[in-house]
Amino acid sequence: MESRQNMKLFRAIGDSFKNKQTRPRAIIWLGTVATAFMLVAAVGITLTTSYWFCATICHYPQFDAVSSYNNSTHTAVACIACHKQPGGDPVSFLIFKVEALFTELPSTLTRSSDMPINPLSTIAMNPTMIPDLHCTQCHRLENRGGRNERGEPNTSQGIIMNHWAHIDHHITCAACHNRVGHNELEGGWKPHGYPTTDGHSPLHDDYMKMTACYRCHRFAKHDGQIVTTPYPLELFPKASGECSTCHAEYFNLVPDNHLQARFVEDVHGPLYVEIAQAVQKYIDADDENFPTYNDLSTYDQDNLSVRALNGVPNVRAINYCYTCHTKDSCGGCHGGIIMPHPEGYRLQAHLDDSAAHPDSCAHCHQASAVNNTERAGGGETCSACHHSGRYTGVEFDPSLSWEWEQHAQVAGQTGSEACLDCHSVNHCGTCHVNLR
Repeated sequence: MESRQNMKLFRAIGDSFKNKQTRPRAIIWLGTVATAFMLVAAVGITLTTSYWFCATICHYPQFDAVSSYNNSTHTAVACIACHKQPGGDPVSFLIFKVEALFTELPSTLTRSSDMPINPLSTIAMNPTMIPDLHCTQCHRLENRGGRNERGEPNTSQGIIMNHWAHIDHHITCAACHNRVGHNELEGGWKPHGYPTTDGHSPLHDDYMKMTACYRCHRFAKHDGQIVTTPYPLELFPKASGECSTCHAEYFNLVPDNHLQARFVEDVHGPLYVEIAQAVQKYIDADDENFPTYNDLSTYDQDNLSVRALNGVPNVRAINYCYTCHTKDSCGGCHGGIIMPHPEGYRLQAHLDDSAAHPDSCAHCHQASAVNNTERAGGGETCSACHHSGRYTGVEFDPSLSWEWEQHAQVAGQTGSEACLDCHSVNHCGTCHVNLR
């Protein structure tokens, strides 16, 4: 019944154009409807591409993305300028709007967006979503001033950066400049989405830091300096990790954090452990978290701009310490001791090393006879481990002196068998004979 009525309506409209008397009125009505439709579409599209609509209506639940945009140098640039390729045709633009409607509307209505948005910067690393044209429509590389004696752009003091070399290798702008439009590093910006619903850090990685450079710029294997990452070096064989590749001769290669008071004594050990554990945790995570930034196999593999980024590791797979130091360099201070200690080291290996290199152990561990220090209970002294319940059956109390308050109780309860694993019988006489 409804289809018949529609057919009658179409016939009536067609007849009105055929009839000389009704034709002017039909043309006027057609023009009025078409004009109204175009006005509504123009106003609607203009409204839905404005910052007000993006930040207040559509992406309001993603407030960290909005506030970090407000904290950036691109606040005068419309969101659509970077998130939709310039020069697009009207049809693709309308399709983009429809896709955004169906992908963003559910989380907007339910306020259920996971924070942070795009936690591993997959959008920045996706050359089909953020191609160079998004950046070069405003930024002209040929106008960037400052070149060093080698004819390469000197973009920052002491930093050698040849943009053209990266462009020739199909490395996109956003592959390095990933936080330009959403600045989380300056202006006192703080995330609102902490703790996050998906376990990720509320801060995104900054690809302008040196660890991000080492996603590609790595040392050759024969140098002994292999950045910890599950990706083979051969993917980027021409991206050297030599200091002179990126740093001018007058550049201070010592990082600011190395200038802290007692860095060697108190800072570098815990810092390395923290970095190494974070890298290993990322590498050991489920495969879906780290193989590549995005599944580029779904795109045209004949497109070099897509293929060039395939296999670039995440910056979280890069060990910060190994961007300058070789693993062998640890031996300069730690002597013949394997650093960092491998799994199972606390068994026979550490017994052999402690006997052969006691001075090297003392760099990190206190072997003092005074064991009631603040550090004594943290696994940094011989007592904290060897006088613990693992060996003696009685828990070691770092607040009490082992020699004068604890060891007699342990020896009385468990005997001396555990003690003789490390101490000789004559060792007892060192105190007990003298105390007669």
